[in-house]
This record gives sequence, structure tokens and C-alpha cells, in this order.
Amino acid sequence: MTGLPQVPLGVRSCPFCGMATDVPHETQEGCIAALNAEISRMRGLLAHLRPAGGRETTEPEPQAPEDIRLVLSNRHR
Repeated sequence: MTGLPQVPLGVRSCPFCGMATDVPHETQEGCIAALNAEISRMRGLLAHLRPAGGRETTEPEPQAPEDIRLVLSNRHR
């Protein structure tokens, strides 16, 4: 039994980039394309994640800085 039950038994990892593939990628471009596809897939998964348990954190609305007036004094000469 493998640790990845959804991955077919014929799938191996590329020795160059480590991505799951039937055969090693023949070129560096093949590895880069596979890595970009995995990045896109993970971003899609992460976009749908929500915190488990606990309450949701809400960040306070950013407030615009208040205007201040700076007056220089010659009093300490």
C-alpha cells in the first residue's frame, strides 16, 4: 500500500524535478512546465481553504492617518 492512494501505480517521480510523471521529463522546459502546473494547482487549492475550527479572524479596517500640524519653536535657543 502506498502513501498516495489516488496516484496510479505506474506513476513515478521525475528524477530531475521530483514531479509525478509516467516517464522523466526529457528537457528542462518539461520540468518547468510541470512545476508551473503544480504551482497553479496548489494556488487553486489554497484559494478555497478556510481555517479549521475556532472563529474566523477579522482584521480591523485600515484607518487613514490623521492630519497633524507640526510647529517649530525658537524657544530653546
